[in-house]
Amino acid sequence: MSFEEQATQLHDAHWNCCQAVLGCCCQKFHMEPETAFRLGAFFGGGMRCGEVCGAVTGALMALGLAYGDENNRASQKSHAFLKAFRDAYGHLECKELVAPPGMTKRQMCPVYINFAAKYLEDEFR
Repeated sequence: MSFEEQATQLHDAHWNCCQAVLGCCCQKFHMEPETAFRLGAFFGGGMRCGEVCGAVTGALMALGLAYGDENNRASQKSHAFLKAFRDAYGHLECKELVAPPGMTKRQMCPVYINFAAKYLEDEFR
């Protein structure tokens, strides 16, 4: 199953955006899903206050698991993801992300989740 499919299933099961994105990476990192869900618990809804999108924070957590080190030598990986997300959607902040006509902001969450999950799957190939 692809990262996108896993993330969609997790979000459909009522996990927040961060939990869904980080959760789709559990197998890659040999991490128990419960750990991902606990780590991402307070990052949905832009840290529960409209700040950085939960899908973005979940992706950054996964990139940190893959590339993070004590000196942040691989920080370009996070910058590349942030640029790709901002280029695609205009903002990183949940409160600033705008849904197209006919959709609510909440209906856009799966779009952001799928973008982050696909990005990670492509990155980790």
